[in-house]
Amino acid sequence: MSTYSTNWDLLHTVKYYKQEIYSLEKTELSQLELSGFIYAGSKNGGPIAFMVDFRKAVKKTSVILTNRIYVFSSSGSLLGEIDTKHCGKILEIGWDKEDRLICVTLDSKIHIFSMFGDEIKEITVSKSLKITSSVYLCKIWGTGVAILNQAGDILVADLFKEKSPALYTTLSSDQEIYDMDIIPAQFSNSKEPEVLLSTSDGELLICIDLEKQSLQAVGTVVKLSLSPSGKILAYFTQGGKLVVTTLTHDKILLQFETKSPCPTKLVWCGTDSILCYWEKKNLLLMIGPNDTFVRYSYGDSICLIPEIDGIRIISNDACEFLSRVPQVIQSIFEIGSDSPGSMLFEASQYFQQRDSRADKIIREISQELGEGINECLIAAIHEFDLKRQNLLIKAASLGKSYVRNFNHDYFAEKIKEIRILNQVRMYLIGIPITYNQFKKMGIDNVIIKLLNHRNHALAYEISKYLKLGSNKVLEKWACDKIKYSKSQSDEDEKIHDQIMEKLKETKSKVSFVEIAKVARDAGRESLAIKLIVHDPKSSNQVPLLLSMDKTEMALDEAISSGDNDLIYLILFHLLNEMSSSRITEKELFSKLQNREKAIQLLILYWKQNKDEKNLKKLLEALEKYDDIAVMHIEKIFKDHKKKNVEDKIKNFKNASMKFEQSKKMIYKQISDEQIKLINVQLDLEKKKKRIELKGKSVNETISALIKNRDPKTANKVKKKFKVPDKRYWWITISTLAQNRMWENLSMFAESRNSPIGYEPFVRVCLKNLSKKEAKRYIPKMKNMEKKINLYMELGMWKQATEGASILKDEELLKKILQAKEISKKNKKLKKK
Repeated sequence: MSTYSTNWDLLHTVKYYKQEIYSLEKTELSQLELSGFIYAGSKNGGPIAFMVDFRKAVKKTSVILTNRIYVFSSSGSLLGEIDTKHCGKILEIGWDKEDRLICVTLDSKIHIFSMFGDEIKEITVSKSLKITSSVYLCKIWGTGVAILNQAGDILVADLFKEKSPALYTTLSSDQEIYDMDIIPAQFSNSKEPEVLLSTSDGELLICIDLEKQSLQAVGTVVKLSLSPSGKILAYFTQGGKLVVTTLTHDKILLQFETKSPCPTKLVWCGTDSILCYWEKKNLLLMIGPNDTFVRYSYGDSICLIPEIDGIRIISNDACEFLSRVPQVIQSIFEIGSDSPGSMLFEASQYFQQRDSRADKIIREISQELGEGINECLIAAIHEFDLKRQNLLIKAASLGKSYVRNFNHDYFAEKIKEIRILNQVRMYLIGIPITYNQFKKMGIDNVIIKLLNHRNHALAYEISKYLKLGSNKVLEKWACDKIKYSKSQSDEDEKIHDQIMEKLKETKSKVSFVEIAKVARDAGRESLAIKLIVHDPKSSNQVPLLLSMDKTEMALDEAISSGDNDLIYLILFHLLNEMSSSRITEKELFSKLQNREKAIQLLILYWKQNKDEKNLKKLLEALEKYDDIAVMHIEKIFKDHKKKNVEDKIKNFKNASMKFEQSKKMIYKQISDEQIKLINVQLDLEKKKKRIELKGKSVNETISALIKNRDPKTANKVKKKFKVPDKRYWWITISTLAQNRMWENLSMFAESRNSPIGYEPFVRVCLKNLSKKEAKRYIPKMKNMEKKINLYMELGMWKQATEGASILKDEELLKKILQAKEISKKNKKLKKK
């Protein structure tokens, strides 16, 4: 290990090292002639896409096609091929933050692909803005695309927001644009993406919406590169000068004369140094403060992929990572270092050789062992070399065994991080993230990255290992299994069973609605239906079933859930379908057949909205004739103040007809009686002139005739409508008493023997405040006890006493005498 630090490079006061992560010899990537390709690498160890540069000839292999994009992992495995014939001429490729490949064409279209070649989306940037000019320059970053077209329009599209691309500004035709970069929203003052341009007249333009901010550069800028922190800008001038400045250009941090033409690439190595790469010379120059630089020479073309803490370098031979040497690695492996970590690492080397010097060194650093353990652990996490990493872990473990109160949880946490990073960095996975990237991303985003790479098994194992819960991982696995399955629809059952078996095996609770949506979007409706029934929430099932036009299934599910809102959701969907002529009335009513709850809610809805036309059509279709009849009856009562008799007769006739159809003969008879009554009333009104009978019932009609002193006609109405004798007598005596027609009442009482007795005569007289008339009818009563009670009620004590004597009832006599005394006392109290 003593030679480890001899391969480090010093740039001013900072040490850099270049680590080989993967050997790419004999991989599929090694077959590419890199100089003939445009390339783009995704951040945080993501995939690399290669597209033939149509301006150059490809010599190395004849299998490379100019209309394809090839996507590789950092370990050289071919992940996907993308046929771009349908896309048109692609000018630029790049990656978004979700490892999706972004392709920008000459006609301002954005095609989005998965790394495996599946087209996800297409965006026409100029469509909504009605701009037809072709693309001149474009820049792709983690969340968007900026386009400068030949007309000078700057268009910005956000890939993660549902909004139309924005027109920022239009540049003057006098200005030639040399290069373009983006200040992402998280680094800009406006909190929106800002476009940075270099012009032929030495200006640097920052475009924010429709505004432009101009900065004067040191010379004419031909290459731009913003640092990963978004605070520092590097640019290369026509005169061969590299300038590093603050973004606002208020302070120049570095000027370096290269005396060379514009480099092929100008990129940052982390945030501390800038790299210039001249492809023709295969020269990579890392430039630092005080005119310091480090030269790297290559035998062939390379690809440079900037990261937040360094740069990935892809050649035909290897994937390397150039970065600052972490401080802990310096303190352990630098020649002559006496840091606690370095001493502990040396002691561990002796310990493995069973050399007693190990114990001596441990005693010397006993007070600093904790620091030494931590240095070895952190260094191990940074290490890509597994052999060196293992030695560092052994050193930390040795130190831990000598410290009584060491935090074992911390040690275990770091070992977990090492294991996770090693798994992610494995050759077969091919995602070489560094510890700094790992911390910046967080474990959740690492798992998402694995899922985007379709490394479901590893994502699941890591989630399980860290006890994070694996539902989202399994959900993504199920979605991808459906989405990328090549099987036909007759294998839906098989896929369903595989998914359910895995979920049962892992005891996971996933969102079946999301999985079912993927099945639906993949054209596997049968599979979607099989999956959605496993979702416990009807509110998830119903909208998805509706989206697949499975309205009857959705309706049954909504009804079984008892959720009226869900039922209404389907009803409104069906009504919308009908109004759009996508289904007929007949089809609508057929879908509702035998679904009583839905029918009742639709009836209620149409009633509340006074939609009688559709309501009647529905009830007719469903043969709910009694409900239609009730509608006609309700209309009569609702319009009772209106004097349109013809409408009433019409509604009663309609009601009668519908009651007959529904075999409700009693109600039919009542309706018919009402029609007969209206006709009788009309006839009587014509004859009598001064009487108002409209809207009255049979009883009220008889009462009105008696009041009008026409008992003969009243009796005819009684017979016509078969009014019972007792009811007729009650109507007559009540009417006569109410109108104080005492003489007529007396004559009526004498007309014949009363079928209701004479107590009702007494009662109607009392009710209408005539005790005098009431007394007239008590003697006619046959029941002595009732007569006595009425005598007492009227204060006729003598008659009451005589009655009790006739009955020879002493108890009743006492009761009468007591009541008489109480009555006298009450009268005296009233007088006082």
